[in-house]
Amino acid sequence: MLKSYLFMSMGSKGGTGKTTAMLLIADWLMRKGKRVHVIEADLENSGKAGGISHWFNDCLKLDIRSPRECDMVMEAAAENEYTIIDLPANSGAEIKQWWKEVITPEVLVELKVDVIAVGSITPYPGSTGGIFDWSAVLKDSCKYLIAKNMMHSKIQNFSDYYDSKSGQLFRKSFLPYEIKISTLLQEAMQQLIKTALRPSAAIEDKSIPLLLRQRIKNWYQSVFDQLEGLNIFQHFS
Repeated sequence: MLKSYLFMSMGSKGGTGKTTAMLLIADWLMRKGKRVHVIEADLENSGKAGGISHWFNDCLKLDIRSPRECDMVMEAAAENEYTIIDLPANSGAEIKQWWKEVITPEVLVELKVDVIAVGSITPYPGSTGGIFDWSAVLKDSCKYLIAKNMMHSKIQNFSDYYDSKSGQLFRKSFLPYEIKISTLLQEAMQQLIKTALRPSAAIEDKSIPLLLRQRIKNWYQSVFDQLEGLNIFQHFS
């Protein structure tokens, strides 16, 4: 294994669909035949629909309030080609402190781990909560992927991200990758939650009505196509 990749959620605001974004990224990689190591750090939602372990019940669970378990995130990433970690919404203080203390460019080079920090935003005001603060600490040690989650919003633009000075500076400084996650019909999402199946696996479950399965397929395939088009892994040196 020449290099490993860690997809790490970031941001301090809850309810922006970050777990959905991480689920879709994991599913995309698995659909490509990749082995993905999933870490649940959002222990308050562990096993619930709000936590990624709802879909990956055999995932590793770590408490990032513990500095040693923070270290274990990077150690796990170094041992697996692809790792996904879903962090709790209020984890900024712990992760940023850990990053400042031990995650130097030299450490990442020696571990052969490339980090993709994933921020999920919505059209609603304040949804960028913490993403720009995180980038001030993570800086150029990682690539950034912003998931624009429509979240049943009638608002079409992401003004906090595109129009604010902080957003403009972030985009100019880091040239983030961007994907858009369209709205999934509530009844279709309820079926995903009920079956606890990854979206690409759910379309094979005949207990889900056919037209809902088609909606799920259209929803995830749009994201998969966008991720594929980004060529993320070709842009690391």
